[in-house]
Amino acid sequence: MSVLVKLEKYIEFIKTNHGYDNWITVYKTLPISDKDNDAGMYCALVSKDETNNALQNNGWDVSVGKGGSGFSYSYENAEKVVRYHSNIDEPFLRLVLVIDYHGIVDNSVEILEEFRLLFNLYHDQKNNRYLDFDDLGELIEVIKFENDEVKIRRRYLESFIAFKQMDFLLYFESTWHTSEPIALEYDVKEENLTYTVYSGDSYVDGYSRFIRICGKKLIACENIESCNIWPFEKEKKYQSYIIGGDEDKLIEFTSNPEKLSNYFGKNPQSPHYLTPVFFKNEVMNKYYGNSDYIIEDGYLIRNGLWRLRFDNNSNDHISVFLGDLGRDLPEKEQLYWKSFNLIPDGRKISTANYERSFLGNFFDSEKAEHIFKSEFKTFQEYWFKKNSWYFFLPLAEKDQHFFNSIRTLLSNEQAEFDSQVLALAKTTIDSVNVKELSKFLNSEESKSINLILMLVEKSERYRDFTDLLRGLQSIRSTGVAHRKGSEYAKQMNKYEINEENYRDSFDKFLIGLVMLFRELQTI
Repeated sequence: MSVLVKLEKYIEFIKTNHGYDNWITVYKTLPISDKDNDAGMYCALVSKDETNNALQNNGWDVSVGKGGSGFSYSYENAEKVVRYHSNIDEPFLRLVLVIDYHGIVDNSVEILEEFRLLFNLYHDQKNNRYLDFDDLGELIEVIKFENDEVKIRRRYLESFIAFKQMDFLLYFESTWHTSEPIALEYDVKEENLTYTVYSGDSYVDGYSRFIRICGKKLIACENIESCNIWPFEKEKKYQSYIIGGDEDKLIEFTSNPEKLSNYFGKNPQSPHYLTPVFFKNEVMNKYYGNSDYIIEDGYLIRNGLWRLRFDNNSNDHISVFLGDLGRDLPEKEQLYWKSFNLIPDGRKISTANYERSFLGNFFDSEKAEHIFKSEFKTFQEYWFKKNSWYFFLPLAEKDQHFFNSIRTLLSNEQAEFDSQVLALAKTTIDSVNVKELSKFLNSEESKSINLILMLVEKSERYRDFTDLLRGLQSIRSTGVAHRKGSEYAKQMNKYEINEENYRDSFDKFLIGLVMLFRELQTI
């Protein structure tokens, strides 16, 4: 490919793509070597009243380097005056700073600290990139360093220059070396682009001539209201949810709290803030077992980001007050919940939620999963305080998801039943502190179930505990941890578990273990 074709393609890229792609190159260096191309890119913000002056010439206004703060001095009335400048490049401001340590250590390429702090970016040092997090806590790559190149996501760059109310200049330069007899020289000045093209004798061995382009491109800042930074954030969008009607005619209303009524006369013609909205249990599949979320009795929490007050005390559905959906959930999360929205059709909030929300009473959950988790933690604390060792060995960090995922089944299906049996067995039977319990009982027994039964052998519920523990273990070992066969079917029949009652059967395991915890606290 001739150098003139290369030049044409480069100019087309600068005009059409540079500054407009989702990722904008703000620094790049292709150093002089024995290759046929050396090049560079850089950038700077410029005060708006100096933009036109900067576009009058096609050279770079700042060279690749450190920038930053420093002193200057001048003479006034024959006296030397020293002044400190927080930005020695005014009216320009470098976004990328290349720090030269004079060969003592490698040079570093860094981003203006104001940019990083404004967006509260996290530096992922392992992958050498800066990250933001959206309202859902999902990672957004904002700045990435690739070899000798730095790229910034365009919407963050546009937001920053709008915030600063400064225009943005993209500097570019590329030189191609050739043995073609090239003689070319011209300047181009357009509304937002200026550059010069010229040729000369090559300074790279093996080539006789070079052709070079050097210039700058303007990205004008928008008004400050477009920066999407507080107090100029974009207005939140609210989803509408089903609050009544039937399949033929749904009744929906916005979850925007400002458009709902309350007990103080606001929007009297609108539905009340506390109108219950119902959802399929499966809406919770996204959150159980995911360490980014905490599920409590009455609350769903996205670590560090949002907290939703909701009613998870009913077995057949989840409910949330209409106003809480709008107030507490980010836009994307509202869309997710909307896909699980149910017609009310006679559904009601739980007794626990009614007592807490409308009567202001303390009210314990009646749902098996909440009772189990609360009693498990209480028992663990009791046993440790009494004996200085945990009855159930704490799960390793990578196994903690087993405990977090334990729940009343969201659906009456085999797959979920299997996963819950496994999680429950891992948390309890598999985690018994056999070593300490054997010493406690002065026994050489090594099987966890036998040790537990030795503790409760005088209990009136001994037979129930025996069936509970051996049932959980046998179902786990014959069907969950291994291929299902006749023995699994035998155990399922023995404990009267079938596809019609997976949910109820698993809840019986949870409540049975609660009874066991309480019995062990009497020893």
